[in-house]
Amino acid sequence: MSDLRHRGQQLRAFFVMLAVIFLVGAGAAYGVTRYLQSELEADATRDARRLSLDVLQPLLVTADAQGPVRGVRYDELLDAVDARVLAGPINGVLLLAQDGTVLFADQPTLVGDHQPALRDDIHAVIAGTSQSSVDGDRFGTLTALEIGSPPTLVAAELVRSHPAIVFSVIGMLGRRSARQRPAVAAPRLRRKKAGPAPDPNLPAYMQPGFKDEVAARRQVEEELNAVQHERDALAARVQRLEAELDRLKDRSSV
Repeated sequence: MSDLRHRGQQLRAFFVMLAVIFLVGAGAAYGVTRYLQSELEADATRDARRLSLDVLQPLLVTADAQGPVRGVRYDELLDAVDARVLAGPINGVLLLAQDGTVLFADQPTLVGDHQPALRDDIHAVIAGTSQSSVDGDRFGTLTALEIGSPPTLVAAELVRSHPAIVFSVIGMLGRRSARQRPAVAAPRLRRKKAGPAPDPNLPAYMQPGFKDEVAARRQVEEELNAVQHERDALAARVQRLEAELDRLKDRSSV
């Protein structure tokens, strides 16, 4: 019985050590993921600021800052926003007065709404620089705009999907993992004609190969889900083994 107890103690110690290794690895992976996500969120904020100042602001006229945009002018502005702002990852646009009144939105039912909870955020970006926030799946970036002469200060909020940013993190982790794997011989492939070079002045969604990148991110996410499933299965197996060891220990002590 003493040998059985000794083997049980050794086995339990081994699985405890294995669990600690998994926890340390998971903690390190979480830290890397959070760092990469914060970097991509910062990039998304800069892209939204550039899009607000360089694309959206030139579309606006003095009257757009004086009150809710409606009628023919709304249709005209919406067509321009659809073509130039909502062509990529941005899926929502709001133009806000300093008191939180929605002057323009890609959803017409929002025009004229009053959102006083945003006043402090609007005043903060007018006094400083662009700010982003996450609300569920929504990643919104507020940027101060100057409309007309003399300028009227308003704020533009550009909204995009936050899960898309998370998928980008998964894609980056997958590429890092691939670079760290040992090189293996690959069959000779027919050389493809090189595509157009990336333009550093364009946002990520307008760069060549963006759709391929999205597909790769989805594949990496599926692989990550499979790894997590295996990890959970191993953890459940460890718990079952520990329970079995406890039963053996109780039996040996009788």
